[in-house]
Amino acid sequence: MPQSWVYEHTIGTLDLSVEHLGAHLVVCISGSDAPHIGSVTLSSPRPSLTGSGMSATSSVLNRLGHKDEAIARYVSEALSAHLNTVVCCVCGIHKDYASPEDIASCSTLGEELVQFL
Repeated sequence: MPQSWVYEHTIGTLDLSVEHLGAHLVVCISGSDAPHIGSVTLSSPRPSLTGSGMSATSSVLNRLGHKDEAIARYVSEALSAHLNTVVCCVCGIHKDYASPEDIASCSTLGEELVQFL
């Protein structure tokens, strides 16, 4: 990987950026009606408990009443395991009356980043 770069992308109303910090990554996912900091995950790669491949273990900080952890954890663990590096993900998405389709669209973020990186 290059020494320093930033990847920026928009999916629907979500803004996504990735910054390379040495061997590690910082991912920021925000947008929709009210971008903010809701959850932060820090994922470290480790051998999978199944004995095959890699996985990741995460530490999580959530702001009171925020549910952004699900997306932050999914993205940071997918990238950490796939790239075998430490990943921090800051996530803050708020959409009034989010539909199931809105929520499902977030599940592609991890795969899109893995394919890009």
